Amino acid sequence: MKVLFLCTDNFTRSVTAEFCMKHFLKQKNITHIDVASAGFKADSDLSPFSNIHFDRMRQLNISTDGFSRTQFNQRFIDEFDVIIGMGKEHKNYIQQEYNEKIYLFNEIYKDDQSSITVPPPDKDGDYLVKISEMVDYINGAIPQLVRNLDNKKNTGA
Repeated sequence: MKVLFLCTDNFTRSVTAEFCMKHFLKQKNITHIDVASAGFKADSDLSPFSNIHFDRMRQLNISTDGFSRTQFNQRFIDEFDVIIGMGKEHKNYIQQEYNEKIYLFNEIYKDDQSSITVPPPDKDGDYLVKISEMVDYINGAIPQLVRNLDNKKNTGA
């Protein structure tokens, strides 16, 4: 099964999901799932963004080796078995631009239609805590997400 995590810049949410899932798959010796990530604006300016999510993944011993941003395009729709948007805006974009339906991360994880959000930078630095919490949330969700992906595959849902 080929799984693609999708977000806007392919820098924070989708990358975190990709590397957390790769880490889990390697730990559990699960070889039937390949995972990648992409973004609609994978060529955007990253200067306003923080690397705190990479720091947090390193603290959790999650390797981000081989990280590179990937621009989403039409071929991904045919190439991947499951595309998972990190937010409703990604699901809506695919519907509008490609007339295709994709899942949300929380939809597969816990049958919920909510987005995983990343707060904008603030002067107090509260967003850095929120981004670290996002990494922990995604990492904690991955085992259930993988089980639910397998169930979707096995039931044909």
